[in-house]
Amino acid sequence: MLAGLLVTLMFAACGEASKKDMKSAKENMGEATEDIKQAAKDAREENRAYLETNWKKFQSESEKIILNTETQIKELREKIAKSAKKDREKLSAELDKLEQKNKALKEKLAERGHRFKENLIEFNDEAKEKEKSFEREFKHDMDELGTALKDLFKNNVE
Repeated sequence: MLAGLLVTLMFAACGEASKKDMKSAKENMGEATEDIKQAAKDAREENRAYLETNWKKFQSESEKIILNTETQIKELREKIAKSAKKDREKLSAELDKLEQKNKALKEKLAERGHRFKENLIEFNDEAKEKEKSFEREFKHDMDELGTALKDLFKNNVE
């Protein structure tokens, strides 16, 4: 009988200790969950600040290049007007295509700027890679356009 009483007391004591441990574990789990949520929020804000800073720099540089390209196009139109009549039509048509590419790039840049301004971009870990990819592609397209403008007379006038 004494042994039964001891076993009962031991289980009761263990049960109370287990309940306390469970309660403590739940509290710790709740705190850890809040810490994780806060860390994720902090990471998003850090990504946002990084991406917005880089975006503003990229946008400014790209807008300058686009304006420079528009100036080059105007200068080339003047040069085409002075070129031989047989070359004018072909050069003008080619320059029209290049001008449309420049306008498309300008629109693409404006659309991306709008997405930043209106917070339509999700600022998660993938956002940095997506932004780098966008910038690489955009720069590549701008470089191709610049090369095509420089080579306009080389390729079309004999």
